Amino acid sequence: MFVSGETVAALEHAAIAVGRLDAALAGNPLRRAWTFWSELDAARRHAEADGRKVDLFRLAAHLHGLPLRLGDTTSAPERGREIAGLNYAIELRSWMAAPDPEQVRLRDIAVDSLRNCGSGQPALVAAARGMLDWLAGQGSRPAIRTAVPLFLRERGVTIHALAAVTGGDALRSGSDDPDGFAVRFLDAVRREAADSRDMLLTMEREWRDARTKVGRRTGARSTSRLPAAVDLLAAAPLLSISALAEALDCSIEGASRMLDALVQLEVAAEVTGRTGRGARRLYGLKRLLPIRAVTTAPQRRTTIGQRGRPKRVLTAPFAELTDSPSMAEATPDVEPAEPARLAPASFDFDALDRLVAAADERTRNVRRLLDRIARGYKPVLRNGETEEPGTSTF
Repeated sequence: MFVSGETVAALEHAAIAVGRLDAALAGNPLRRAWTFWSELDAARRHAEADGRKVDLFRLAAHLHGLPLRLGDTTSAPERGREIAGLNYAIELRSWMAAPDPEQVRLRDIAVDSLRNCGSGQPALVAAARGMLDWLAGQGSRPAIRTAVPLFLRERGVTIHALAAVTGGDALRSGSDDPDGFAVRFLDAVRREAADSRDMLLTMEREWRDARTKVGRRTGARSTSRLPAAVDLLAAAPLLSISALAEALDCSIEGASRMLDALVQLEVAAEVTGRTGRGARRLYGLKRLLPIRAVTTAPQRRTTIGQRGRPKRVLTAPFAELTDSPSMAEATPDVEPAEPARLAPASFDFDALDRLVAAADERTRNVRRLLDRIARGYKPVLRNGETEEPGTSTF
């Protein structure tokens, strides 16, 4: 077996990054929350690689059925292109989160193709060569990107199926020779794994800070459900009052009071900007507050001032922020200290399973609705209306 020196160096860096991410996820209570956000971010990156730029905040809001705020200069064609891009990203996420039978069939074929190209080669190099051969045969891009994490787990490179590690950025423009594509693929894998590990560490830090604030509020009371509410907010960043009540098996009024208490503690925030008892309000940890900026228009000025909207400044949902100028000047080669892990024994995985199942069902409903609109039928039947001939309701 011969592998060029440039490929060996890229392989080493990619293997180290993937190993660190996989080790950080082992036994981590936030692994399912990380999986949700990594799938969403991977779908965003894949859509951009396919020529459709999508904003992560707007994608999260669109996935949860929230109306998006229009810009001052947004025209109807621009609005249509954005919605088409968001729907395309949701379709890409369905390959990882809730694939239909046809997607499963194509994904399994892609995995078999990677197996056939991987004889006698390192798994990551085999994945790169297999992806190049698959694309040369006009294979489906989403299928091969979804197959890479499964192939790496099958070869024993990872313990988990890392949805974020697909090497999808290698599908951008560049050299198409095998060695050049392999290096580009390995560099993309390294970046994806490193960014995903940073995301996981940031989620742990945010969860730990929220639990600390809640612990000061509850003291030694073992009957308080506020810590469990924080756990679910960390696992399902956009959470409704009814979903929290169902997960914790409590009343709607009790869940509403818990969320109001967390808002007062500045642990959580209402991200949809809606008011009133009948409105569907969603909550998340404070890092996701910028979602409100893309779903609701800013309030009108009450005092006389400069005309026009204030400048909107958004922060990446899991960007690592420095606390002081001295930290910002630190050398990038220094490995950040990994925070102490929270005890996983207090995490209610049964409640989280119910939330994950509800999120998957929402994804399937959105895909069915989009398919219905694409076929030219009404999205929802009203009372007294009948289904078009040759179709069936869902």
